[in-house]
Amino acid sequence: MTTLQNMIFRHALFVSLAFTSAACFGADTKKSSPEDFIRSLYRFHQPGKDTPNWFDDKRTLSKNFDKELTALFIKDDECAKREQGVCNLDFDPIYDAQDFDKKTTNLQVAAVAGHSELFNVTFTNLGTRTLVYRLTNTPSGWRISDIKYPEGPSLKEILSREIK
Repeated sequence: MTTLQNMIFRHALFVSLAFTSAACFGADTKKSSPEDFIRSLYRFHQPGKDTPNWFDDKRTLSKNFDKELTALFIKDDECAKREQGVCNLDFDPIYDAQDFDKKTTNLQVAAVAGHSELFNVTFTNLGTRTLVYRLTNTPSGWRISDIKYPEGPSLKEILSREIK
């Protein structure tokens, strides 16, 4: 293979890989609605599905949470590893629960009137819960900047607590 043919082959391979990875990793997430973004999160993170723990994976976290929350998750995970136990987060933040049914049903996502960044997310899994998601539209698409739980502090408040 000549040098020119080799260069053309590498360029074609690069272009092909770029298009393939864009299709596989959801290049259109920048165009999705906030409601679709939240629904995709619940499709990805389901109890009973063999989803690995991703709350310590910066790459996966950053696809779902803004930079500040991603950093807070990583800080909490580093603490948990160092302390060999729980630091600030002792429940699943997407479900506001420690225990789950195998299936989540009745997922509903509705914008909060008068607040373009807030969304009520209601679902049934060992009871019915409504969480309030605060989203931010970033250059990379929608990201969660906080989750307010029915009782107690928000996710950001929990993760922002001083770690011993």
